[in-house]
Amino acid sequence: MSFWDRFITKEVSKPLSKLQESILNQFPDYSEEKRVLLGCLAALSARIAYVDFDISPKEKDAMIKALKKWMNLDDKEAHFVATKALEEVVELSGIEPRDYCTALNEFLDNTQKLHVLETLFQISASDDNVEEYESEEIRIIATGLLLEHKHFIAARATVAKFIGALK
Repeated sequence: MSFWDRFITKEVSKPLSKLQESILNQFPDYSEEKRVLLGCLAALSARIAYVDFDISPKEKDAMIKALKKWMNLDDKEAHFVATKALEEVVELSGIEPRDYCTALNEFLDNTQKLHVLETLFQISASDDNVEEYESEEIRIIATGLLLEHKHFIAARATVAKFIGALK
């Protein structure tokens, strides 16, 4: 079963088919694993950027930077993936984060998953403020990634000066 088959249901097949089609068309030579990682990281990043129902240009720039780093994409490729994920973010945000996390758990070790959390916090902090609901969404993702609370705290500490509750 393909990664994408996990999400094919009557409720969400159309938006995921668009994302899947975009990634497959743009990156036909990538392995299934790399396309899965790219789709999951883009979707989780978009989810964090959209958790407050507003996507700032700084958040999109942080997503692009993260995708370049994580997936070794060039500027054009990272911009394409971030744009596609953000275009589909309303539909993608209706999917449980654990569905993306399950796939990431198959491919990443705990250190890499900690770096995913740090990346999500960096996206959240890109507007100079990490709101409580953004932090809570990342905590839910940390649980889905089967990480301990100490991993969440360590990742959150990387943006401590931007945490709204601490200002």
